[in-house]
Parts: sequence; structure tokens; C-alpha cells
Amino acid sequence: MKTCLLSLILMMSVTACTVTEETPLQLPMTPEDRLTLVASGDLRFLGDQPSRFALHPGVAELRVGDEVQPDALKTRMREAIQAVMLAKGYQEVSMSQSPDLLIGYGVALGDKMSDSEILQKVGLVPGASNQGVDMGRYEKGTVLLMVFDPKLASPRWQVLAQGFTPLSQDNAQAKEGTDSRLSRVITKMLSELPQQL
Repeated sequence: MKTCLLSLILMMSVTACTVTEETPLQLPMTPEDRLTLVASGDLRFLGDQPSRFALHPGVAELRVGDEVQPDALKTRMREAIQAVMLAKGYQEVSMSQSPDLLIGYGVALGDKMSDSEILQKVGLVPGASNQGVDMGRYEKGTVLLMVFDPKLASPRWQVLAQGFTPLSQDNAQAKEGTDSRLSRVITKMLSELPQQL
């Protein structure tokens, strides 16, 4: 009887244990959805209620190929930064109106600036990997945003983003998609700035 009871208990314990192997959820990610961000600095200089900003008059650097129109890219960058800042409740003012902060930017596309050059100039590098990316259809893009105290020459806070952008931007729909992606990237980059009431 004891043997039978012991056998029954052992059998129940063996049949009650099962091992299931779960496969991790892997969502397909297009190269233009890949984004790596890295930030450094301190935003505490802004105080409790910084509300007025201006684009830095001397910090708008582009390292792009001949296929990119520099003036058009600068306009798109300015508009994206302005839209995000206004959505966060900031007011854009001129330099003569004493802004609480200045925002400068830099953009590098393709092989116009290597990760080691970025590290040397900025002190940061996101190091986005191009593994699994068809570099015949995409190029690496880097965007730098810098927040300055208007009284100082060096940025107090900076954020660097790297991702991939399609090489062909020939039609209006592709340009609209690029503008939408740029807006999302700038929104993520400036997410640490305090929201204004």
C-alpha cells in the first residue's frame, strides 16, 4: 500500500511539471524606425519656469552631400524645433528679447562625418549599428541638438540621435514622410526639456 501510494505521488509530481519554451516577441523594425539617443549635461540651469527660447544664431552646422539642399534642410530643422518647442508651451523670441535658452543644431548624413569624428567634436556618440540595414538604400543620419544658457558660449545640455534615412527622396510623399520622421526625432530628443504650463 505504501509503495502504491508513493508511486502515485511520484507519478503526479512528474506529470504536473511541464516545460514550455517561449520565443521572444520580435517586431519587425524598418531601418527608418531605428533610433539611438544619447544625452549629456544638466538642464537645471533652466530653473522652474523657463518659457522663452530662440534658435542659436551661430550654431546650425550641416555635413551633408551635394544631393541635399542646405537651405531647405536648415529650414526643415528650424521648423521642426520650433514646432516641438511651441507644442511644449515655450514662446519663441528674438535674441534682443532675452530668451531663457538657446537651441543650436547640427546634422550629418552618410559618410560626411564618422562616429569617431562625432565623438571627437561632441564628446558623445550613439553608435547606431547598420547591421541588417541595406546601406545601398539607406544612409546613417546624425542629429545634434544643443541647449545653451544665453550667457555662456558652451552648451549646458546636448542630445545626439542617430538613425537611418532612405537615400531616395524624389517625390513629395517621400519628403512628407521624411518631415514627419524628423518631427518625431526632434520630439524624442527634446523630451527632457520641461513642459510649460
